[in-house]
Amino acid sequence: MKGFTLVELIVAICIAMIVTGLILVNYNTYNDKQRVKQAAYTLKNDLRYIETKASSGEKPQSGCDSLNGWKITFTSSSYSYQPDCSPSMASPPIATVSLPSGLLFSPVPSPDSFLFKVLSQGTTLDSDICITLSDSVYTHKLRINTGGDINDLGLNYVGVCP
Repeated sequence: MKGFTLVELIVAICIAMIVTGLILVNYNTYNDKQRVKQAAYTLKNDLRYIETKASSGEKPQSGCDSLNGWKITFTSSSYSYQPDCSPSMASPPIATVSLPSGLLFSPVPSPDSFLFKVLSQGTTLDSDICITLSDSVYTHKLRINTGGDINDLGLNYVGVCP
């Protein structure tokens, strides 16, 4: 007789199911990490974009006599940015970016808003700040210093952050 016994088939199917389960768990872990990293990279690129607009002195085409800089404001699940002009004008944010579902700024950066000053004059921050993006398992940190430099501290950074 040739062929497989019932016991051999059940063992093979069990091994295949265990391997499939492990693959799914690892994929979900990888996917969660990538979601946090991608949100942090998007924030970092937006911060650099805002810093560049401020450094170059780019201002709105109307209603802005003098540009003070570009302001970024944080809430627990989003951030927005807009020009800060004199005389003060109530302009809507240029962009508001919502974090992906399940991600938060934890804690919300303090201060919750600051200005990148024009012509590479730094920021309005009194000291360096650390921006932490997190979900239930992973965190990703960015540091912004008073001079306006943006540093990516990475995923699950455990060092001291101001």
